Amino acid sequence: MNRFFIILSTVLVLLSSCSGRQQGEAVQSSEGFDITGAWALISQTYPSGRVVETNLKDYSRCKIYGSDSSYYCVQLRFFGGDVFVEPHEKGDYSLHDTIYIENGRLTPFQWINDSTMTTAFMGIIETWRRSTTMTESRKEEIRNIFRYHQKKATAEEPLLEYVLSTGERKLQHTISIYHYLFVALLSVILVVIIYAVELTKRKRRVEQNLAAIKEELSQRPALIADAIKQVEDDFFQSDYYNHLRERIAAGINMTDEDWREMEHQVNAMSSGFTRKLRSLYDFSDVEYQVCLLIKLRIPHKDIAAITHRAPDSVSSIRSRLHKKILGPNGGAKEWDYFVLSL
Repeated sequence: MNRFFIILSTVLVLLSSCSGRQQGEAVQSSEGFDITGAWALISQTYPSGRVVETNLKDYSRCKIYGSDSSYYCVQLRFFGGDVFVEPHEKGDYSLHDTIYIENGRLTPFQWINDSTMTTAFMGIIETWRRSTTMTESRKEEIRNIFRYHQKKATAEEPLLEYVLSTGERKLQHTISIYHYLFVALLSVILVVIIYAVELTKRKRRVEQNLAAIKEELSQRPALIADAIKQVEDDFFQSDYYNHLRERIAAGINMTDEDWREMEHQVNAMSSGFTRKLRSLYDFSDVEYQVCLLIKLRIPHKDIAAITHRAPDSVSSIRSRLHKKILGPNGGAKEWDYFVLSL
C-alpha cells in the first residue's frame, strides 16, 4: 500500500510540473534533448531478444510530437511515388527526465542521443529515430487527416487516406517529364553516334574496296587486258546482245527473269562485275539496273525508256553515284567510264 502511494505521489508531481509549462513551450528532458518533431519507428525488440527492423522503403510508423503536449501516431505506406496515411492515435504526452507519460500511461523512456530514443509498450522496446525529411506541410496534412476523421467519426469510411500534396504532385510530374525527355534525348544521341560510327566504318570499307579495284585495273597485264577486250568484242557480236537491242528498240519491258539473265551475261563477259560494284555501295534496284545497262553500252535515252525514267533522272542517278562513291570531282560521264572499266 505504501508503494502505491509513493508511485501515485510521483506521478501527480510529474503531472503538476508538466502542466505548469507555458503553451507552445518545447518539451525537453533533463538531458536537454527536444522531443518535438517527427519520429519514425526503426526497430522493435521483443522480450525474447528478437529484433524486428522496419522496412522504411515500404512503410513506416511515425509519431509527431507537438510543442503543445499533443502527439499524432500514424502509419505511412509508400506506393511508387505516392504516400498513404493510416491514422492510429492522437493524444497527450509529457516528458520529465526518463519518465514519459502518454495518454495517462506511464511508459519507460530512454534517450540514446539527440536523434534516437526508445520507449517500451507491453514489454516490447521500440526504437525511434528523428525524421529529417518530413516537412511542416506534411505534418499539417497529417493533422488535417485526424481532424477529418474526428468529424467523420460516425461514418463508415476506410482509414487509409491519400496525403500527397499538390506541390509534390506537380514536382513529381515535372520530374517524370524531365526523365522521359532525358531518356528520349539520350536515345537520339545514341542513335546518332551509332549511325556515325557505322557510316565511318562503311566509308572506310568502300575506300579500301575502291583502292583495291583501282590497283587491280592499273596493274592488269597487257595480255589480260587484250583478252578481256576480245571477250567483250565477241559478246557485242553475240545473238543475245543483238536480240536484247532489238527488244529495247521495240520498247518491250524487261521482266525480273530478263534482268537476272542480263546480270548473268554481264558477269560472264566481265568476271566479278557485280561483286566489285556491290562492294562499293548499297544500290537500289533502279541504280543497279542503270549500271548494268551502262556496262552493256546501251544509249542513255534507251536506259531511260527501259527503266521508265526521264533522261534527266537517269543523268541525276549517274551523277549522284559518282559523288557518293568516287567523290565530288566528276559527274555522269565519269561514272560511265568507271563502270565500263570494271
